[in-house]
Amino acid sequence: MTKIELKNIKYAAFASQDSACYEATLYVDGKRFASVSNSGHGGCDMQEPIKPYTHEDLRKLEETIKKEYPKWNSKYGDCEEYDTDLEILCSDLLNEWHLDKDIKKTLKKIAFVQSPDGEEIYMMGTVAQAKNRGDQIRNQILQDYPKAIILNDLPLKEARRYFANS
Repeated sequence: MTKIELKNIKYAAFASQDSACYEATLYVDGKRFASVSNSGHGGCDMQEPIKPYTHEDLRKLEETIKKEYPKWNSKYGDCEEYDTDLEILCSDLLNEWHLDKDIKKTLKKIAFVQSPDGEEIYMMGTVAQAKNRGDQIRNQILQDYPKAIILNDLPLKEARRYFANS
């Protein structure tokens, strides 16, 4: 699958009204490909290729995304599936970036989740990290909650799953 990433993200919460106000650099398979942005007033993203790439390369990327990325459906009860396009993908990547920022902020404390009675419902807790007492705090959490999962010990991508469900 073609690897598509957003880097150098600049997000302006104060200017985000009907959509996210941001600008970023789009990377495709590790190479700078285009600049993407949105003014935050509810319009579409702007995509401008970075030389040597052209608008034709952007069009080809759209076709690649349609073929390689899963379809999506609306969260508003619409059962119809739609092709993923560059704008939807950038929106998902921006949402992931926001979530990762929140996760990193939370993980400055020791964060853990536990599933009561083995259900797929997780309760999250955090404990402030005292200097040089991280292991002691982890051990206390696991003593109090034997089935707890310490999120600080997971790779970010895996920890994201628990945050998205909380």
